[in-house]
Order: sequence, then structure tokens, then C-alpha cells
Amino acid sequence: MKTIAIVNRKGGVGKTITAIELAYILATMGRRVLVIDADSQCNATITLLPSALQGTGLAGALRQPPEEYRDLVQSTDIPFLDLIPATEDLGDFELECTLGLAKPDFSLLRTLVAALMEDDAYDNVVIDCPPYYSVSCISAVSACDSIVIPVGVDAYSTVGMAALVRQIDNIRRACPHVRVAGCMVTQWHRAPVSENAVDTLRDTSPVPIFRTHIRRTDKAPESSWAGMPVGQWSPFSAAARDYRAWVAELAERGVI
Repeated sequence: MKTIAIVNRKGGVGKTITAIELAYILATMGRRVLVIDADSQCNATITLLPSALQGTGLAGALRQPPEEYRDLVQSTDIPFLDLIPATEDLGDFELECTLGLAKPDFSLLRTLVAALMEDDAYDNVVIDCPPYYSVSCISAVSACDSIVIPVGVDAYSTVGMAALVRQIDNIRRACPHVRVAGCMVTQWHRAPVSENAVDTLRDTSPVPIFRTHIRRTDKAPESSWAGMPVGQWSPFSAAARDYRAWVAELAERGVI
């Protein structure tokens, strides 16, 4: 079982869409996939589990581990794809930790993932992280095997890469098994600004840059309104085809 966390401190770079597409494509390949929504905005949960939630979500695992991890897992309408959802109490828990009302244990998610591996419950786990270093984000980094960093073509996204990787490296001191698989350019379009951003990343990024770029398309935001992965909503769109090519690149590099 391989666990991948989708991480970037900056919002709006396509973390959730990337996590959902990765999980969806792997599931269509017949792999058993679990998505863990570690973002209190709950966007991955809203997309993959539009029906009413039952029980607790990830916050339950971070507060007090359940006796059985299956109590946290919910099935989606997509075959082979399950979800540990984020619910409103995840944001409450993060605030309690910030205010000192709760004490975080960053090892709990790692313990849960280890139990999944021991039971051979899934082939892949994909964690959608929030755009800041919260308890859930640090827990996700410590629990994963590989980190993927989606990055946009704006200056703020590209210039902040070195600082982001340096902070991830600090977390990795406690979890030396974690590696940064690479940085993936999203919202790419044929224009000088996109070409310059890619050139800047290749010249300055301390981590590998995936050769596959995800092209900008209206089908991506449309799929969020439709409540489904873009590959399901518009399988022949540019983004859907690019994501499939990127997953093939992940397989080639041994990340998945």
C-alpha cells in the first residue's frame, strides 16, 4: 500500500481536484483506494460523498482513535473508492488545538494508515491536505510515503516553492521515510507566463518537476459544480487526459 499526500500552503492551486482525480483514476484501474479528506473545508468530501454524512470523520481519528478504523470509512458511488470524510468538527478540533484546549497527537493518523496496511485494506491512500500547516496537514505528511505539490503558474506559487520544501524537510526529520515525489504544474495554458513559470520552477525548484502539466479548462470547475471527478464529468477534456498522463508518470516513477 502506498500513501500520497497532496500538499501546498497556497490555496487555489488544485490540491483537491488533484487528489480526487488521482483517486478516481486509480479506482478505474481496479485499485482499492481510500481518500482521506484532511481539509476542514470538506471539498473532497462534498464531491465524493454528496449524500448525508453518517457518524464522525477524520476529526474522530485525531481526537480519540476509534476501536475500528472501519467506523470512519464511508463508501462512495465510485467502485473501489472509499472515503474518510472531513466534517465541520475537524475545523473545531483544529481551533481547539490552536487555543490550547486540545493536545494534538501527530502520530494517530500514521497509526491508522499502518493498520490499513497491516490488514491489506487498500492499494492506495490519497490524502487531501489544507492550505496551511494544521494538525491534520502535519499528521498527513507524517503518515504518507510520498508528497505531491501542485503549483500554479503565478509568481506567488512558484517563488514560494523553496520555502515550502524546506518546511516539509523539517517535518521529515521526524519521518525520514517520507519523500517529495515532485511538483506538478496546474492551470497551465500556452502563454508566456506559463512558459516562464515552468522555466523558473525547473531552474529553482529543489524537487523534481513532473513533465506532465495539467492544462487549464472550464471542465475542472464545472466538475466541482457537478459533484464528480473531472474524468467522470468530461473524460475527454484536456484536464482529464492530462491527469491520466500524470498518473502514468507516477506509475513510471514508482510513486503509486
